[in-house]
Amino acid sequence: MFLINKDKSAIVNMDQVTSIYTGADGCTLKADFGNGKGCQIGRYKSEKECRTAIQIISESIGKAELCFSPQDDAISAKLNLTEGKKYHITGKKTKGHGGS
Repeated sequence: MFLINKDKSAIVNMDQVTSIYTGADGCTLKADFGNGKGCQIGRYKSEKECRTAIQIISESIGKAELCFSPQDDAISAKLNLTEGKKYHITGKKTKGHGGS
């Protein structure tokens, strides 16, 4: 499987990757190779988005021969699905229509 990094400037051969991890700053997604070298797969706004990117990549391993590193809109969509909405788009609490 091959992974194209976030800014589409490099292709990573996943057969040569030993690990994918969050960088020391918490916002970069990095990959290490068996020969001791490494590369940056993508840079995200927060550690939570970076961890979500790892999750999306892990879900796509083995499903396709070519995979793209998740873009910001895909990460936002994934986070919205998993967290759920507590407030209306206007910022107000959603109104309950139940009993007392």
